[in-house]
Amino acid sequence: MTENTEFPKLVQIGGEVGNYCDPVTGECHPVDEKENPMTTAIDPVCKMEVEIETAQFKSEHEGETYYFCSAGCQSSFEKDPHKYLPEHDHDHEGHHH
Repeated sequence: MTENTEFPKLVQIGGEVGNYCDPVTGECHPVDEKENPMTTAIDPVCKMEVEIETAQFKSEHEGETYYFCSAGCQSSFEKDPHKYLPEHDHDHEGHHH
């Protein structure tokens, strides 16, 4: 019997599914049946993954909603959002370091 290589490979660890490995890119990602990549966001302060549906701490900045793991991260972000966001070229027009 030949191996079917058209489907993504799953790595099994101790009887549980561990990682999904993309056959095209070779990248591996943790697999969790309950987790959908579109239901989580990254806390811009501590870089933790936050469940969007259950997030208690969120803030809007320049039309974007950001989600936080704690009130502390939310407070830090709100004090200085640009410290935690990727810099944009237009943010520093006429400003030189």
